[in-house]
Amino acid sequence: MEAARKLVNTKGLSDKKSTLTAVLITQSFIDRFQNELTALSADRLRVEVVKTNKTTKGQVWHQVRLKGAVGDAKAGRVLSEGEQRIVSLAAFLADSEGLAATTPFIFDDPISSLDQEFEESTVKRLIQLAKKRQVLVFTHRISLLTLLEDMAEPEGIEPLVVGLQREPWGTGEPSDPPLFAMKPIKVINTLLSDRVPLARKIFTEKGTAAYAPEAKSICSDLRIALERLIECTLLNEVILRFRRSVTTKGRLSKLAKISPADCKMMDDLMTEYSKYEHSQPGEAPVTPPTPDKLETDLKGLKAWHEEFTKRA
Repeated sequence: MEAARKLVNTKGLSDKKSTLTAVLITQSFIDRFQNELTALSADRLRVEVVKTNKTTKGQVWHQVRLKGAVGDAKAGRVLSEGEQRIVSLAAFLADSEGLAATTPFIFDDPISSLDQEFEESTVKRLIQLAKKRQVLVFTHRISLLTLLEDMAEPEGIEPLVVGLQREPWGTGEPSDPPLFAMKPIKVINTLLSDRVPLARKIFTEKGTAAYAPEAKSICSDLRIALERLIECTLLNEVILRFRRSVTTKGRLSKLAKISPADCKMMDDLMTEYSKYEHSQPGEAPVTPPTPDKLETDLKGLKAWHEEFTKRA
């Protein structure tokens, strides 16, 4: 029993972990931590990583401490939730960047509780990480998705966007992202290749009553695609709804190729497909467009997109 008791004595483990901590929590790590705080626009937070003298039962403690704190002021009591998150992220990245690893990073809504400055700095840091390692980001915030796409483009990174749906047979089923998060030309192609043929089949086999709800749904999605087409293609993403900044560099001059004919086409189609979004008077109901009409308009938009993007 005495021999067994000695085998489970934690003093040896505590001593060993103290030795390891002296090696692992090095000045190099501390420097990386400060560099990460700067990259995340959090260097104004007066915090530092220090090793404590507490070593008990095989556990060695180190902590984030407030610099120059008076009395018993703890970082967790002074920093806001967002500040604690950004400091934790800095410590995690400082640790990860000290390893010669190529495994992916996985982040679950990394900007939760962050203010605008921290949010944008975090996205910039994720883009830099993506240059050398795979970065997976889970989020329900379209603003974060837009920021990631915007900041990835100048760096030559093409994000892969996958939607996750809750289905009757299970949760987390992969799917296309929501229409308002997709590139407009992809929405148009999806409507042309999948939705209109299905609506035509319903129209032919089951008649107008069964066709009307499907046609109205396509009209609604087409209108969303029009709005995105105006934002992304016609106005060259100078202003986007889910992006805070107005981006003019390299974009504004391309607005000069917009013609009165382009404006009229967009005006006409927005007017045409907006009326299906509203309740209709009983004495003058709006008849849903036929499958041929939907196909013609979608093909026209696709042809316009191809011509406009190549236009000098």
